[in-house]
Amino acid sequence: MPHAMVPVGEPPATVSPATVQPRYAHPLAAHPLAGSVATADRAVKLLSFRTSDRMPDLPSAQWIRCDHALSDPDFFPQWRLQVARQLADQQPHAPGQTPETTAVPDKTTGGYVLQWYLVVPSYLGAALFHSARRVPSLSPRQLSFRLGPPAVAEVALHPGRFWCLPDDPDARHPDAVPVADETALGAILRRQVIAHAAHFLTVYGPMVRFGSRTQWAAVTDVLDSALLLAGRSFGAPQAGAADARLVLADGEKPLTSTSTIRELTDDRGRTHWTRLRGSCCFLYAMPGVERPCASCPRINDAERACIFSTLDRA
Repeated sequence: MPHAMVPVGEPPATVSPATVQPRYAHPLAAHPLAGSVATADRAVKLLSFRTSDRMPDLPSAQWIRCDHALSDPDFFPQWRLQVARQLADQQPHAPGQTPETTAVPDKTTGGYVLQWYLVVPSYLGAALFHSARRVPSLSPRQLSFRLGPPAVAEVALHPGRFWCLPDDPDARHPDAVPVADETALGAILRRQVIAHAAHFLTVYGPMVRFGSRTQWAAVTDVLDSALLLAGRSFGAPQAGAADARLVLADGEKPLTSTSTIRELTDDRGRTHWTRLRGSCCFLYAMPGVERPCASCPRINDAERACIFSTLDRA
């Protein structure tokens, strides 16, 4: 998926905490998720995470609440215009050509915004699952984000209900919902992302000329990539890949596949973590773009290895 400017079901049965008296009575006590989010923020460098107990008071000029974005018919078209301007500015121009005259295909801006919005629930959810074995509510009203612009630069969580394992140190918190095991917790994350994505695609899908499978392939790609990123950010890509296999499981519909994360050896004998994408950012459709992304679904592994061999160590 593009980074920077390059290329519901019911939850599983839970372990009820109802018989335990909550230990957290003080209204000003820090929410357990605050520390989890701070830990993730320190580790992940691609974007930032924070919590806000006063999300409605975040400066509207900088922050966008997901539920507000999804109810504003102008938000996503305006975001796509920002993407178009940035892409036009960054592309090499032929003599006499300027950014103002560079045509940016609709499918390119559509692909970028599709994948970037999905970063909001997926990356935060993946980071907390990997590092704390916690899954927060990822509903649109719980999340806000700030653009770079035009990429997502920061995600804010309004802390509330969260799922965790029975041995979590905060399993007695009133907002905690312990579940039986890691498989159940992974299913919670998967279904939280699916639920948010379904809301998003109901709004955004009619704005782009992508079929339903392409749209849900993007959801699958971003969630899979997010779990790998979480593992790499904490120094354990193998654990991130294992998390992705656990969370994506057998590719529960409407997801389009299981995890496709794997290692690939390039032409210089170096190994790289990569994955087979089912969706595309469509950067290749830009004038003057000659080389696809290393994870482009349009190329084979030999071409992918060749691209990796020209890059610095991944």
